[in-house]
Formats: sequence, C-alpha cells, structure tokens
Amino acid sequence: MAKINKHSLYIINSTKFYRLIEGLSTRDFSEKIDKSEGYVGLCEGQATDHKYNSADYPLIAQKLNRDLDDITPPDDWAVSDSHKKVDKEVVSLSDPVFVKKVLEGIRASRHAEKLRDLNELYQHLSTKHSKEKEVIKSVWEEYTKTNE
Repeated sequence: MAKINKHSLYIINSTKFYRLIEGLSTRDFSEKIDKSEGYVGLCEGQATDHKYNSADYPLIAQKLNRDLDDITPPDDWAVSDSHKKVDKEVVSLSDPVFVKKVLEGIRASRHAEKLRDLNELYQHLSTKHSKEKEVIKSVWEEYTKTNE
C-alpha cells in the first residue's frame, strides 16, 4: 500500500464520496476535470501515491456541484500533522459503513430516485466488482426497509 500525506488522503476520500453521489465513474470524472481517462482511478488507487493536484481543488469541487469546503479538511483540522505520511486507505464500496453514508448522500441529492431500483443504483455507482455489489445490495435492502 502506498503512503501519502493525511491532507491528500482526506481530499481523495471526500472527492470519491461526492463523485459517487453524483454517479460519476472514475473515467467520467477524469474527463469532467480535463484529465487523462485514468487520472481519477490512479488518485483513488491504493497501489500508487498519486493524488489530486491542489491547483485543481476548486475545479473538482465545482464539477461535483460542491463548495471547496466540502472536499477540503475542516477548519479544526490538526494542521501540525496534516503532512504526515499515512497508508493510502481509500474509502470503498466494500465497506458497509461507507456504502450507507453514500446512500444517505444520494437520498439527500437530486439523484434520490436511483435508490428505488438496485440495478439503477449499481449503474449509478459504476460498480462492477461482485464484492461491492454484494455489500451494496445488503446495505440497500436494509436502508430501503428503514427509509421508505
């Protein structure tokens, strides 16, 4: 697993969260921010130390229909250690807690109708991995029971 600074990891994870809410694949989002088709995938991949260029943060936020504050660390962030190297643990749709957070984000967004049908949700999240689909299905079934 690659190592990156905490600040960059925060940006990657928050960007991925909002990218999923918007229903953008890594390739689609790369195109939206005028980068090569594999750029976002490399930033989100755990095997390399690729990260978003700080000059692109405003564009990233704009293309996700967010404010810059939504993708950057909060004001009370511990600045003193924000450049400390950590394992590049990127949030994943294989994590039920993260999936629930994404579903809540979708529900509060203009894409809420995507929660009505599991296949539409898979398509919206651009997931192809069986493990991710398994977790999404499990969380979605529970989520729809309690949020209808």
